[in-house]
Amino acid sequence: MIHNVILIETETGDIVVRSRFWKIEFGQEDIQEFLRGYHDLHTTEGLSPDTPVFVSEVHKVFHAPVSDDLLLLFVTDGRDEDRVIQYKIREGSARVATALRGNSMSYIKDNIEDILGELIFTRFKISFVGSGGVGKSTLLRLLFGREPAPGGYVPTINVAVDSSETIQFGTFLVTIWDFAGQAVFQDLWSFYFQGTDVIFLITDSSFRNVMQTKTLLRNIKKEAPAVPLFIVANKQDLPESMRAEKIKRLLGAPTFPMVATNKSRREEFIRFMLEVAAKTVGVQLPDRPISEMITVRRKTEDVDKAGMDSARTPHDQSGYETVPYQEDGSDTGREAPSSHEPSGIPLASEVGDSDTAIESSSDGTVASEVEPIQLPTKVISLILLIQQNGMFNVVYHLDYSDNMIDVNSVASLISALDSFGGIDPSAEGTTDATDALETIEHEGNLVMVEKSKHFVLALIVTNDNEEELYRQKMAGLLVEIEDMFHEIWADWNGDMTVFETSVFNVLGEIPLVPISLDYMVRAREAGRGLPFANRDVGRSLVEVKTAIDGTLTVGGLVRSLDLPREKVLGCLQIMKKFDWITFQVDLDTSVILKKISEPDPEKHVKPYGPIVIKFVNLCDGKTPLGDIVKKLKLSFAAMKFVATMLVLDGVLEIVA
Repeated sequence: MIHNVILIETETGDIVVRSRFWKIEFGQEDIQEFLRGYHDLHTTEGLSPDTPVFVSEVHKVFHAPVSDDLLLLFVTDGRDEDRVIQYKIREGSARVATALRGNSMSYIKDNIEDILGELIFTRFKISFVGSGGVGKSTLLRLLFGREPAPGGYVPTINVAVDSSETIQFGTFLVTIWDFAGQAVFQDLWSFYFQGTDVIFLITDSSFRNVMQTKTLLRNIKKEAPAVPLFIVANKQDLPESMRAEKIKRLLGAPTFPMVATNKSRREEFIRFMLEVAAKTVGVQLPDRPISEMITVRRKTEDVDKAGMDSARTPHDQSGYETVPYQEDGSDTGREAPSSHEPSGIPLASEVGDSDTAIESSSDGTVASEVEPIQLPTKVISLILLIQQNGMFNVVYHLDYSDNMIDVNSVASLISALDSFGGIDPSAEGTTDATDALETIEHEGNLVMVEKSKHFVLALIVTNDNEEELYRQKMAGLLVEIEDMFHEIWADWNGDMTVFETSVFNVLGEIPLVPISLDYMVRAREAGRGLPFANRDVGRSLVEVKTAIDGTLTVGGLVRSLDLPREKVLGCLQIMKKFDWITFQVDLDTSVILKKISEPDPEKHVKPYGPIVIKFVNLCDGKTPLGDIVKKLKLSFAAMKFVATMLVLDGVLEIVA
């Protein structure tokens, strides 16, 4: 078990970066003892220099150089196989060395766990399934140390965004999915069970529900026959409950008795859940109290994500290069930076002659200075609302950024303003008329609102630099959505999920993520919960996900499926946003890139310096990437990483 990851200076032993995953100390005295053993290795004839070093007789330290003056340590309890940890430490040191070429040491400190990813963490996906009201969500709240939801039973509708959560136990990352067992959602089970390591089928221990659970059990085994399944017999404190032993005989599956409202049962259930998951994937759970295992954080982000969001692919297929671009035996880039350089990509003053730094404008002319950039408008959130009983209720909400938006407060604000006649359609009784409300300010952002006869579209953005463009898109979308559902109103029963199919129209005009037909599509084992309950949307997602085999581009996927193009692209955007797939591009020196938008000052320019602006402006759709990198006198290995990020972020597009 790896319990500490430390990056130290080789000569002094000073700690540069540390991550402690279990409550096990490995201090400066231990590091000095390790260094004495490490230096002894290099003076002992016939002993491999990467032999692990024992410290204080309880720690086994694996080590690998990151550079001439930096050493990466994986401190373990000695129970792992040497060859496994030796592979991990070599791979880990290579990743850290690669990351140092394009980033400062502070970036390494902030992202060491993301850089090392699956080398450190063992991930599980656990699915909670059961009929309504058996206590699935209550059990989930207990696991995270929260009080039961006030006001009694609230049904889980499909898989809501907040019903997929990850908790870290030391180096174990457990994602728990709580989704509905109602028959209406069972045709989506094959989609949601993908990547599941173990299923917990929850019953409320009543005879009636145990019989219902027996039916669910048959359906689950049909959809996920190879996934280990355990019964959780909840509500054992009720007088009419059946004992766990009897439920086990009736259902024919291992059964764990539980009372989800009893806080004292929390650690017992966590231990059971982890032991089951660990045994399932063949790892050994440490023999430690639960209080020593719950550390660091609880989050819904995938730990394999690196520090630059969707631009970086998982490390096991990251495309990192360790050799600078060379042609005709000569290195066209600079020498690899030392580990203490702030960045592997130089500032503008480092490129060529500082008095004659290259700057290309959009028309191809050369300028001597970098012109100030007008900040682009960033979309933060989009909300589709429907008028119902004098109120605006949320149909769906698309999150375009990491900002936490209180969607209900925005809906309430719009309802209040509308009650004063602020956003009435300009043409009474028509379905296609819209009227622009003066932009609302909400929590430092701007909310643009457009209204049609039945719907309101709210777009939350960072500024009004592109207001006219976005209002035109919003107005056009409302016309399309009204037309889609113009025949529904006479028989509408209040079910808002029927309107979720309009999400594909929205994503065609205002994409969640940049997408190109040239992108390669790779499936991931399991993503986060999807905020849609409409069965047509679910079937489209399942069909697209099933067709992804790791060999197709986005364009190839569109051609292979009997679905409208906009629906395939919309499904891919949704799955990318919720971590079900990744996009990749393969750039070499001959590829030709073209600028299609300005680089983001915070995401692209700040981490890498003004050279990013120069690079993007030189991408004219005619010049090969290798020639641009030569002109800027940069390492191709470093710029390939940045160029890939800019393509996936929609700043550049591949022309040829």
